[in-house]
Amino acid sequence: MTDTPRSAESTGDVMKAATLAVCHNQVMAFYRDLDEYRYEALADRLAPDGAWHRQGKVLTSRQAVLDALAPRSKTQRIHHLIVNLVADSQEEDRCRMRAYMLVVRHDSGGTPQGPAPLNGIENIRTIHIELVRVAGAWLIKEMRGDEPTFAMPAPHA
Repeated sequence: MTDTPRSAESTGDVMKAATLAVCHNQVMAFYRDLDEYRYEALADRLAPDGAWHRQGKVLTSRQAVLDALAPRSKTQRIHHLIVNLVADSQEEDRCRMRAYMLVVRHDSGGTPQGPAPLNGIENIRTIHIELVRVAGAWLIKEMRGDEPTFAMPAPHA
């Protein structure tokens, strides 16, 4: 009896794990880019025919993404916390993942100095991400979020 089948299986498992790590990193880096105003880098993570469902709009081009992000407040401090990121399916050139996204935001209207006050998590929702391999790189083909499952009440005026 030889070890070839076990060795081939181990190699396949290592390759799957490596692919999952790259896909996981693309999702996490996408949101870090968003929070750090690195919009060009964020757009580079999207497949050329990708779609980002954001705030009721479907952004289907690099320019649409950059245009949608341009008016974001430069005085806000925001963190999109991606947790429980799991792969639902993985194929040779496609990976489907989902996670919870928690949003913490503060905007004082001025340049943030020191830690911003933490008033709680703004909302929590499930996000769904599909990544595809394009010319050897894993890129985001589609990203969309469900309606929030939890949301902070609107402040009273």
